[in-house]
Amino acid sequence: PSNQPLNASGGYVYLSGGSRGIVVYRNFDEFVALDRHSTYDSDNPAAIVQVNPDNIFELIDTLSDSKFSITSGVVIAGPAKFGLKRYNTYWDGAYTVSVYN
Repeated sequence: PSNQPLNASGGYVYLSGGSRGIVVYRNFDEFVALDRHSTYDSDNPAAIVQVNPDNIFELIDTLSDSKFSITSGVVIAGPAKFGLKRYNTYWDGAYTVSVYN
């Protein structure tokens, strides 16, 4: 039930793991898993991205206002210069999505 948003394209969930958590986003039949650890001022423990409430296709670092694509992790707007770490995903086509290095 906690991962039910992934049943439809455009859905996302936050998971534990990675450096400061992982966001998994469903883009049609592809699942994208990105580390939530912002690449700008990365030593700051509060440098964590979240889905932009004004634009579901973006992740935003609320400390620096850096924006990242939720489908790839690339920087859309700085000051961040580096994209987010992307993890591999595997979907069995039915019920299970695996996230791994």
